[in-house]
Amino acid sequence: MEVYLEVTYIVNTLIILLSFELLCFLLNLQMTKRELFKYVLTYNISVIFLFVDFFDGFLLLYDLLLTLFYFKRLTYIYYPLYLFIYISLISFMEWVLPSSVIFQGILLVEGVHFISLMIISMLVIFIFYFYISFCQQRIHNDEYVDVRFLDKTCLGFVDNGNKVFYKGYPVIFIRRTLLENYEKIDSIDIETANQKESIDIIMMDDIEVNHQTLHHVYVGVMSSSAYDCILNSQLLGGLL
Repeated sequence: MEVYLEVTYIVNTLIILLSFELLCFLLNLQMTKRELFKYVLTYNISVIFLFVDFFDGFLLLYDLLLTLFYFKRLTYIYYPLYLFIYISLISFMEWVLPSSVIFQGILLVEGVHFISLMIISMLVIFIFYFYISFCQQRIHNDEYVDVRFLDKTCLGFVDNGNKVFYKGYPVIFIRRTLLENYEKIDSIDIETANQKESIDIIMMDDIEVNHQTLHHVYVGVMSSSAYDCILNSQLLGGLL
């Protein structure tokens, strides 16, 4: 079987790109181009398998370690869903593409087939088009959900730009005026659009977001903001 390194790497790069785009759709997430490039570059080690015969299941372990590194506490959502999408895609590609075979979790295509590359490229363009439309819609449409805590109710703004985590958990920001006396457990420095400021971190035992109760949530206390509550888009694995 004649296999080209460039074709193998490109094909598996496109498959991994498709996997993360579909992951964003299913989890209602928005990833930047830089994040997509980083994930595609690090998850794709297909060329190595052509030279080194690792043990069975090495790719599963490698992807698990990467997912733990990138997504931390949300690995239990991202890892199985990513594997399901990825395995489904390479199985479909093996069925569609001529002279292709799955070897140690990667797709090998014999020779250079214009039809093979054209099929994969069309799929990538098709899904990438809807992915961009999906991201643009999320950027231009403000999303608010109901938030309840301490017998109070307010509207929480789902901020896709909120990437603040504390000990691996996403942080919710609540206006100080909505909190009476609170017990600070830590302080962190964050960068806003205008300045860098220090935020008090508290632990809230129960908070209801979009009619789903979350337990032991880290909350950042905001001194001033245009919103009563700013939610992290990674809450519930991005299912807000």
